[in-house]
Amino acid sequence: MPEFPFPEEDIIATEYYGKHSHPHEIFKWLRANDPLRYFSPEGFAPFWAATTHDDIVEIEKQPAIFRSAIRTQILPDRLLEAAQKQSESLGRNSEEPLFRSLVNMDPPDHKPFRQLVMPWFRSSILNRLEARLEQITRDILDEMMGDGSEKECDFVQDVAVWGPLRLICEILGVPQKDEQLLLKLTNEIFAGEDAEMNRSKQDSSGLMSSIMDLITYFTEITASRRANPTDDLCSYIANGKIDGEYLADADLFGYYIIVVTAGHETTRTAMSGGLKALLDFPEQMQKLIDNPDLMKLGTEEMIRWTVPVTQFCRVASEDYKIRDKTIRAGDSVGLFYASACRDETYFPDGDEFIVTRQPNKHLAFGTGPHLCLGTVLARMEMRIFFKQLLPRIVKMEMTGDVNYLQASFVHGIKHLPIRYQLRPAE
Repeated sequence: MPEFPFPEEDIIATEYYGKHSHPHEIFKWLRANDPLRYFSPEGFAPFWAATTHDDIVEIEKQPAIFRSAIRTQILPDRLLEAAQKQSESLGRNSEEPLFRSLVNMDPPDHKPFRQLVMPWFRSSILNRLEARLEQITRDILDEMMGDGSEKECDFVQDVAVWGPLRLICEILGVPQKDEQLLLKLTNEIFAGEDAEMNRSKQDSSGLMSSIMDLITYFTEITASRRANPTDDLCSYIANGKIDGEYLADADLFGYYIIVVTAGHETTRTAMSGGLKALLDFPEQMQKLIDNPDLMKLGTEEMIRWTVPVTQFCRVASEDYKIRDKTIRAGDSVGLFYASACRDETYFPDGDEFIVTRQPNKHLAFGTGPHLCLGTVLARMEMRIFFKQLLPRIVKMEMTGDVNYLQASFVHGIKHLPIRYQLRPAE
């Protein structure tokens, strides 16, 4: 086996991601030379790195063996220690998660918790959301256009954030006046290592405070919805019961937090990365402008290209052999979706951005029982946004350096400066 030619920590270090984005060069080497490799980077608990499409699918489809609850993502030791201290301060076992959500639940709990809100995502509601999203997007692009003259903006912070955020707030049933608060808190939670975004402005020390503020916010929402039920998603969660009982606090707040964070952060990341890809590959943008019927395919390629959720983690409950390696009981396995989405077995030209790509069996939404609950909604948001934006572009170009989030879990572009001119909607 050839010697690993990179610093070991670069596969997961938030500092690397902030400077370079996804370590695709490292992933490519691993897929070719050591697709299931054991890492022990400084500041992290050791883990196996699964980097191929087939290995990740094999692991994801066996939740009884590869469990989510023990270690859901590969985080620096300092963040894990902070979470343990917070649990202890609340009188809980330090080994228990601060809150539980679908991403860190195993069978048999996972299925009934997932089914709890499925009735809310029926087709009649999705059709209503699609019509509402069309209007939200039109309003955002009209504001972006202004008087129709040439303008500049930070596409991520000034544009991409608002559509997904507004829609998830309306879905949850929280007031529009609270959008800024929820944006601030979710930014702090997902960017705990990014000095610009986190609360302390220095390190991750404020992460737990941000989580507790979000819990406090939804405590009031819960009381309100139980006293006066409505038809929004917050009411479904607040009044949801399993085996005749309301959700325990750790489960209840976990549900709220995963919906409000994943419900907009990942979509705005895919949107921002998707626009950069279209600007980097103008011939691909032109294909979508010339043939809007390609937008569904184009959307899938943007999602494959950006992979907002870089990795999750599973812990083996028993010894398990993959290839010529044995993952021992208790070992952690990092599932690097960003690598799988360029696996040469499924994407021989994976380093190229191709909006007509078919088939496109990417793993950006995960797979198996933990397939993202919001896939339909995320695809809808992406498709509607670009279907409205592209025909309105008179001109558009990047005007400065692209800045990436210093995060290796949910990762993407933090600032995307552009100069543009838009025309009115037809």
